[in-house]
Amino acid sequence: MRTPVRRTVLPATGAILSTALLLGGCSMPWSDSPTDDFINLVNEADWAGAAAQTDDPDTAERYLTGLDESTGETAVHLDIDDGTTTTTWTVPSGDEVTSEGSLSTTDDGNDPVAWDPRIFASSLTPETTVAYSDDRTYDLPVLDARNDTQMSWTTVTVFTATTTEGMTPDQQASAIADAVRPAIDDINADDIAAQITEAGEDGTALFSLRPDDAADVTGALDDIAGVGSREEGRLLSSDGTSSPVDADVRTYWEKRLDDTAGWTLTTTGDEEQGLEGDVLGRENPERSDPIRTTMDMGVQAAAQRALDSLDAEDRAASIVAINPFTGGLVASAQNAAADGQGTPAMTGQFPPGSTFKTVTTAAALTRGTVSPDEQVECPAEIEVDGRVIPNDNDFNLGTVPMHTAFAESCNTTQALISRDLEPSDLKDTAAQLGVGVDFDAPGMTSMTGSVPVTEPGAARVESAIGQGEVLASPFGLALMEASVANNGAMVTPSVIQGEEATSDREDGAPDPLTPDVVDALRSMMRETVSSGTASSLSDIDGLGGKTGTAEVGEGDAHGWFVGSVGDLAFCVFIEAADSSGPAVEMAGDFLRDDALDEITG
Repeated sequence: MRTPVRRTVLPATGAILSTALLLGGCSMPWSDSPTDDFINLVNEADWAGAAAQTDDPDTAERYLTGLDESTGETAVHLDIDDGTTTTTWTVPSGDEVTSEGSLSTTDDGNDPVAWDPRIFASSLTPETTVAYSDDRTYDLPVLDARNDTQMSWTTVTVFTATTTEGMTPDQQASAIADAVRPAIDDINADDIAAQITEAGEDGTALFSLRPDDAADVTGALDDIAGVGSREEGRLLSSDGTSSPVDADVRTYWEKRLDDTAGWTLTTTGDEEQGLEGDVLGRENPERSDPIRTTMDMGVQAAAQRALDSLDAEDRAASIVAINPFTGGLVASAQNAAADGQGTPAMTGQFPPGSTFKTVTTAAALTRGTVSPDEQVECPAEIEVDGRVIPNDNDFNLGTVPMHTAFAESCNTTQALISRDLEPSDLKDTAAQLGVGVDFDAPGMTSMTGSVPVTEPGAARVESAIGQGEVLASPFGLALMEASVANNGAMVTPSVIQGEEATSDREDGAPDPLTPDVVDALRSMMRETVSSGTASSLSDIDGLGGKTGTAEVGEGDAHGWFVGSVGDLAFCVFIEAADSSGPAVEMAGDFLRDDALDEITG
């Protein structure tokens, strides 16, 4: 309970007392009686001190401490008038509720207060107390862009375990894993044993299951010593899958519940006498419209299916899709390996490799140092300031049109055209497409990436092919593609309908790319699919994209494919894929899914 600002002020009894109060500015250092002390100490939330003024300090302190816990942040103020008490309860919202009781001493005014819970309310007994509760509309649903349920309040069963005699943690864990495997097929007994060992007799929550899954395994788990369970309510996705934006959407949902919450202050019931508690005060929660997001659960499910098809389960992979005309996040999915890293689909920072050639080419086209049909060189390798830039597998195209070099992802061409750029061209052009811009969007945490200012030389060349210090997230590259599809104007992303996002750019949104640059980029991206490095997707009408392979130290290179088709801009990313091929294949699984027919058609 919070102590209210106001206090009971005892009357002055003489000139000396009045002078002390005026000079000291403090409360009275003594009181007239234990009753006065008790009231003052209760109003100061000094439970031990107040209890000491009663004839049963131990019982009183236990009760007052429990009362403090059961009323939470509710403040209490006690007044007395001729033995009748008035308790003012100020709940967290600031609303006040009063209850009446009575207070007496054991003999006369100088003896201890006769302890009795009825001091605070006449209906209280030693077995009952006052309890506060926030009343929230937990049934408030989260709907997707099609008004299908995206997340809803769901009862789950939380299974716990403690160490127990007769079984080692390893034996417990093995039995638990066998029992729950019908619901969690990849459960790890070693991990469970470690959790049980660390928690010991205190116990630990192992996992939670939805009702159907819990029903399948509860019987078997109940037979294992040390295993317990409890039910909780949680906001969960409708289809049992998860998205890296779920936590942020849940936080937004919780704030909506906080903003519309009501409250109840009640006395608890006396179970021994079969009596229900009395409601001292109540404010019903406000009803609000469902929370609607920009996501499409059909597209989200298609992305998850594509990720589940990845053979190498230890490779983290992500798919992010954005509507280029609204900026709405349509899907954000990642596999279990990526889940172990947090939210890499939205916030991971990786070298984008050749996907960044979209930015480099746009910068060169904008500056006018190259044109789509201009003949450019594409040698097998080129050396700049001691840094050798090779093409993949050292391919050599000789002299070809710029659009061909782009479609075939020629590193050396990009190195050559980057020489005529100004130091900030790559950074500025990336920002025009949203990369390197930080957005604050309710319900969504994201990091688009970062692009350095580079002087001519090796650092410039590395940046031009998406290496060196250039970093981007799958979300950031999906946003880049969305901005290209949006006539070259930076898309402002969002996930909650009706909530506006802001960026860290003090000068507002950057100028869009010019129409001729946008047309050239789109044409080159379509050529990439029709006859270039992503030609295996040429059956998907209207698709344009860019492949990318990004070196990362001594490990296998990351694989990327980004693009747009219809009302969808997207990014597919696979860590340590060693080439862009697996990402292109996964993109095909995603885009050919029947759930995308209406969007991509």
